Amino acid sequence: MQAIIQIIKVNEKRTGSKDGRAWEMQDSECILLNDDGTPSQVGVLPIPKELREKGVNPGTYTGTFALKADLRTRRIEAVLTGLAPYATKRQAAAPAAS
Repeated sequence: MQAIIQIIKVNEKRTGSKDGRAWEMQDSECILLNDDGTPSQVGVLPIPKELREKGVNPGTYTGTFALKADLRTRRIEAVLTGLAPYATKRQAAAPAAS
């Protein structure tokens, strides 16, 4: 499953421990875009460890998702598995900066 995502802010990494187990998480403020590049929804997207290690920056991406059961709630949710740069039709039509 894929979606067009505009990451507008990568939030600071948060760490802690619970029941003697260390945890680390980071999320980003995002806009889900329609195929034509117009905004669809705004929300927070958790960034998985594998992508945090590669470095995630603000920009427009094609996000790849997989379904995964949450260990605590057992709810099946979409989880971000990859990001690839994406140029919206608006960006492609914009004149190059000189």
